[in-house]
Amino acid sequence: MIGKKTLAILGISIVVFILATAASFAFRPGGILQLKNLKKCQNCDLSSADLTGLDLSGAELQGANMSGANFITTNLSGANLTNAELAGAKLSNVNLAGANLTNANLTGASLMKANLTGADLTDANLTNAKLTDARLTDANLTNANLTNARMNNASLRGANLTNTKLTGARMDNASWLDGTTCKEGSVGECRQ
Repeated sequence: MIGKKTLAILGISIVVFILATAASFAFRPGGILQLKNLKKCQNCDLSSADLTGLDLSGAELQGANMSGANFITTNLSGANLTNAELAGAKLSNVNLAGANLTNANLTGASLMKANLTGADLTDANLTNAKLTDARLTDANLTNANLTNARMNNASLRGANLTNTKLTGARMDNASWLDGTTCKEGSVGECRQ
């Protein structure tokens, strides 16, 4: 039978372990300096960082954790964000034209008025993402998951939607692949 003293020591040990490991995964300000100076921060932790208005065009951010980060009005055109963690990130009015977002996690991200023209979103997870007024013209959304995404007034002209999951996606007044406008009430498909 385990005594109360043993349970207390075990409990304290677990709490200390959790706090110690949590600190090792915390956001490190040095990552922002590295990103600003070298435009490289692969596999680094920038979670919840404020990166508002920076010019990060062509940045190398493969595998970086940027969940909850603020990128509003940031230039990420041509950036490599392959396997990046961007869940809950604020990417409104961001320039992501030509960016590589292959296998990126954008669950719940805010991409309102974002420019994703020609971006590669192959295998990206955009579940519950807000893409209102976003430009996805000529974007590659092959195998992307857009379940319950808000895509009202978005432009999808010329986009590749091969095997794209659109279950529950709202597309009121979106500009469809051929340039036609989706009717009000378009959910999961473009009704014309």
